[in-house]
This record gives sequence, structure tokens and C-alpha cells, in this order.
Amino acid sequence: MVSYLAAQNASADYVFWQRDHSDIRSYLIKTNQGMGAWFDSRWAAAEAHANDIFDPDQHDGALVADLFDGEVGVWPEPYFFQLSTAVVKDACTLYELFLETTANAVLHRYGGRLATLDSEASWHWPECALFFKYYMNINVIPPEVESILWLRNKMTHLRMRLRTEAGRIEFKQHLAALKVSGPPTADELTLDLTDHKPYFTGDVYISQFETLRILDKIGENVSTVASAAFQYEYGSATSPYLAAVHAGTPVTIPKFSNTKFIALI
Repeated sequence: MVSYLAAQNASADYVFWQRDHSDIRSYLIKTNQGMGAWFDSRWAAAEAHANDIFDPDQHDGALVADLFDGEVGVWPEPYFFQLSTAVVKDACTLYELFLETTANAVLHRYGGRLATLDSEASWHWPECALFFKYYMNINVIPPEVESILWLRNKMTHLRMRLRTEAGRIEFKQHLAALKVSGPPTADELTLDLTDHKPYFTGDVYISQFETLRILDKIGENVSTVASAAFQYEYGSATSPYLAAVHAGTPVTIPKFSNTKFIALI
């Protein structure tokens, strides 16, 4: 389960992020509880109907699945995979937005601002990572986050259709690196997440428990970044790059455009 920073030790941007991140977790959990129960009821109804009409001369073992699919119209397996994709993607986006607003808040203290916030443009992950590395000595893409972003990209762009055996192996390697697999804990069991139901017949790349744990991994990383950045926004921590912004002469960073991203107030 994710643990959030105390409000007195975090910025306003972190509090806003925490609210939205909690919403995503609730969306995952409550959708599981509601749709999981509904899918279960429809499967039970299909089994009862199959028992009533089964004719060995006309039907086979697929009758329950056929009846279920005919009534429900969407197979639960891709449904829950799409749910996992949606919440992981949104959680990554919230992290990106938190990094932008945090960078802007720290720059503002030194007489600058993040120029892209004046438009619909945004920075990309490499540029974001460079800013936090040089300006605040913070690594915003540690190995765990790198694996999450890799999984997010594959889930979003390829859905459940990894094209090669090498791709499937790499997917499993990134998932294993996160250490989010394994049986549910006692606390997780109380959430009633959908997992290993009779209508899960193929490779489910990310289970609902793994999805929740990925959300918590993102939450842990955001808290780490927020705690470190707090010292620059509210404490005495500084850096030569922030001092240069204060002096009106931002220092050039390799592969980072000051003209595009840094504006002086």
C-alpha cells in the first residue's frame, strides 16, 4: 500500500498530485469490485443456462464461454487489461505533470519559470530528467520508473499484441524487475480485485494486483522526488544552475534548450 508524505513536508503541487493519484487507485479498485462482481454473475448465469440446455449432440465444453460472450459482448480479459493500461498511463501522466509544476515552482523561487507552461507544449522525459539532474541533483527516472515507462509504452501502443518472442521476454523482464508479482497480501485481499477468474484464458500480461502495485511504485517514487525537491522550493538547498537563473544567466546544459524551457521573470 502506498504511503504519502505528511502535508507539512510536501509542496502544494504534491498535495494536488496525491489527490489525483488516490483517485486513480480508487478508480482501479472500485471498477474491479463493480465489474468483477458483474462478470462473475454473468458467468454464473451462463453456467446455469448451459446446464439447462446442454445437449451432447450439439454442444461441447465451450458452451458456457459462448453463452457468456454472447450476452456480455466484451471478454473480461481484454477489459481488465485495458483498465490496467488506462490507470498506469494516467499515473505516469500525473507524475509528468507533477514534475513540470514542481520545476516551475522551484524556478519561480529563483526568478524564473518553466516556459512551456504558457502553452500546450510539454517537455519530453529526457529533457525533464536533465533538468532535475542538473538543477536539483534528483534522478526522476530510476530503474523502476524506467521499467514502468517501458511497460506503459508497450501497453498503450501494442495492447496485448507483443509481436515477437524477444518482446514478450523483455516485457516479462521489466515486470519482474519491479517485483510486483506474487500472491496478494492480507490487505490486498480485502480489496477484492479480479484475478485468475475462469474467463481468463490467455496470457494476461499485467494482473490487477500487479497494476495496483505499479501505481504504488509510482507513488513511492513521486514521494521521494517531492521530498528532495521540497528542500529547494522551501528549504536552503540550492545549486549553481538555480543561482545562475537568479543572476539572469542560465547555464547551458547539454541536450537541453534553455531558450525553449527557461524563462526569466
